[in-house]
Amino acid sequence: MSSVSLPQLPDNYRSRVALARAGIPISEAVDMMETWLIPVGRFATILGSSERKWGRLRSAPENSLLGPVESDRLLRLRKVFDHAESVFDSHEDAVAWFSIPNRSLSGDTPLSLMDTDAGVHEVDAVLTRLEFGVFS
Repeated sequence: MSSVSLPQLPDNYRSRVALARAGIPISEAVDMMETWLIPVGRFATILGSSERKWGRLRSAPENSLLGPVESDRLLRLRKVFDHAESVFDSHEDAVAWFSIPNRSLSGDTPLSLMDTDAGVHEVDAVLTRLEFGVFS
């Protein structure tokens, strides 16, 4: 269903933990940023980085890896993006949804909340309510 060419996420938490600890290739992070049309500054914030540091990371050698914290945040982001694609049955609709102010999120855009664990959980909860037809 997904039109995104990013690698499949591991199904179990132990594999995701191991992947986060080992590090995710920076190239995958760049692909995600571009595929989901996330502005550079916002993406850096989501990863817990500065725009300047993210710029340095992007120009690192091709086989460079994100650190464990950035990798963990990227996996968290990816899980919610995959959920959104599933709910909307369309990558384009999911991308658009993340940029539209949402009444269930007090008027914030879902993307603006993706830099904190609490924000990610709330965005995912809204997606779950949409998935099951519970509107709030």
